[in-house]
Amino acid sequence: MSTCESKAGSCEVTPNKAVAETPGGEKCMCEKECCIDQQMKMMMCAACEAKRQVMVDILKSKMQKAWGKKMEQTADAVMEALEAKKEAMVLGMKAKEGLKTALQGIFKDK
Repeated sequence: MSTCESKAGSCEVTPNKAVAETPGGEKCMCEKECCIDQQMKMMMCAACEAKRQVMVDILKSKMQKAWGKKMEQTADAVMEALEAKKEAMVLGMKAKEGLKTALQGIFKDK
């Protein structure tokens, strides 16, 4: 039976027959009627992934409607904190360079 993996976006098919190569170079899981079972499994997996994507889109819309204002405020607060952190890092780097320059001046004179 096939297993849909939403993280990888792929479908893992467990072989139950010998694997043979088709003329196009694809793996074939059958012996005489080439690839029918494999194609059915892949289509079921694709349908599963499509259904998941539709559900994600629906949930996004509903969450935006229900929680959008609070999520926007939260995102604004996070952005302000990230900007402050970035500014602090820049100031820290400038202070470190200033210290390095000062130390070079001190040791250069000796």
